[in-house]
Amino acid sequence: MLSRIPLRPRTVVALGLAGAVTVIVVLGKLLGGPTQPVTSSVQPPIVAPSAVDPHEGDDGLVQLDPTPSPMKASNGPQAISVATKFAQQWIKHNRSAADWLGSLRPHSTDALLAELDGVDPAGVPADRITGAARMEALADSFVEVVIPIDAGTLRLRLIVSQGRWLVDGIDWERV
Repeated sequence: MLSRIPLRPRTVVALGLAGAVTVIVVLGKLLGGPTQPVTSSVQPPIVAPSAVDPHEGDDGLVQLDPTPSPMKASNGPQAISVATKFAQQWIKHNRSAADWLGSLRPHSTDALLAELDGVDPAGVPADRITGAARMEALADSFVEVVIPIDAGTLRLRLIVSQGRWLVDGIDWERV
């Protein structure tokens, strides 16, 4: 004789779920399709490669020059001048944030000014420029100017906007 086991609510729910899963699996097996994958003996037709018109040129792999020559910005000296003026104002951090940001405005894009808005100039890590700026041209309208400062190296990204160079990004590397 079976002894009476009290059924708790969790036990009833677990048994009900187990029963429902069993019913679903059994119905799936009975009503489902074949259990083996269907394979087709029909193969897609093989198409021969089309002929290339010799007057159209070669559309094969492009051979890139392994040592490309560096790009030269057409007005590089102007970019260096703008970057130097920006750096001279950027290191003058002993003034109010509004004055500091205002001095950067003529040399900066609106996007950079928005990023610098609210920055405390006291956090600028440099006090003086220690060497000449040099340009690393990346494209005719995008360059990076590297300026040695007493705290390391200041890297300014400049873009051409409305016909003139403007600083669009700042980065610096500590010594």
